[in-house]
Amino acid sequence: MWASRIPGLVVLLALLGCPREDTGEVPPDAGTAATTHTGTISIQDRRLLGASHLGHGVSVLVDMSTAPRAPDHDDEPGRITGCKVWVYDIESDPPPRSAGDVGTLAIEGTSANLGPGCVFQDGAGYVCPTATGQGEVVLEHAAAGTGAPPNTARISIGGAAFGPDDSGRYLHLRGAPGASGSFPIVSVTSATEVRVAKAPGTNPAPSAGTYQVLAGAGPVPGTPADEAPGDPLRDTDQVRVRITPGNDSPFHFPETTVAAIGGAFTPDTATLGLLDHVPLDGRAFRLGCAGEGGHCGTAEFTIIQLQTTDGPTAGLSPFVLPPAKRRQVVLTCIQPGVSGFVDIPAEASALLARAHAASPITRIRTALMRNGAVLTKNPTPPDNTVRVVAGHQLIGFTNP
Repeated sequence: MWASRIPGLVVLLALLGCPREDTGEVPPDAGTAATTHTGTISIQDRRLLGASHLGHGVSVLVDMSTAPRAPDHDDEPGRITGCKVWVYDIESDPPPRSAGDVGTLAIEGTSANLGPGCVFQDGAGYVCPTATGQGEVVLEHAAAGTGAPPNTARISIGGAAFGPDDSGRYLHLRGAPGASGSFPIVSVTSATEVRVAKAPGTNPAPSAGTYQVLAGAGPVPGTPADEAPGDPLRDTDQVRVRITPGNDSPFHFPETTVAAIGGAFTPDTATLGLLDHVPLDGRAFRLGCAGEGGHCGTAEFTIIQLQTTDGPTAGLSPFVLPPAKRRQVVLTCIQPGVSGFVDIPAEASALLARAHAASPITRIRTALMRNGAVLTKNPTPPDNTVRVVAGHQLIGFTNP
């Protein structure tokens, strides 16, 4: 068994191999052939900037991929604090490749039950299904004067077995014309019926379809406020992760616990103005919760994860980041949580500006996180590490 809490843990994209437990420094042999893959398991209470009507909720992101190359910018070489930037050419120098199905992940300890395990599905990556089935699907939009909450729909499925824990999860429907898609479940009204968040529309004819109920899929309207009863991720939660590896999986790490997750926070006023207006002129900027109007709460780390695309966004949801076509920038900056700030230096910001000039950026996804974190690794070769992070997250989207 090998799992340790370490200072300055990087998140979401693996950076420079396995840090030393006592200093956070990178051993001289990090990134050698012994390390084939790196991973991140991120459990966040997610909010979307400018979309308070969408609520908040637990989001599970599993990123298991081939080991990355050295960053194009690193303002603290040999350490995992500071800012690291990668600029990828999609054809000649692509980002790390997904490892695909590495086994089943069990995630426990969150106030919201995430179900028996998270599994890999083609096209979707890792998801956390709690129920699957098929039956006749009936969808009926809320109508004025009926007392039904606006911007919702009633969905009933013959043979389903919904339960109280399904409120706050997502219902994913396939094969039912006019009723296919993923919908946040705002309430469970019977064993075969739920109410979901959905824009008004025409009621489709009942038809056969398949369904999945997914935990850890993101924000849900009406979710109770932070630390209230029913909050899906409370500051006192201790998140536990374990893996049942698949055949030939590059990961077989021991059970790992984040004993102190990052608490709820309020971004400061300046950050609220920047999360959806990231500068592309190469100037330095600061994001966090410690300035005027902000509140940080308790967390080990303040983290910024920024990713760009130059793919077309017309007709897409404003909260989607489509695949990059020619060039992609990934920026990860981390500071100890006591400061409540992350400074993005001009040298890192300049790489964004240059990428934008070479192939115009169409959208930037910027996540501000307050997290607790643990690093775990395989006890036997291959010498692969996994970062487990948990806490609270706010995401903004910039459309240059």
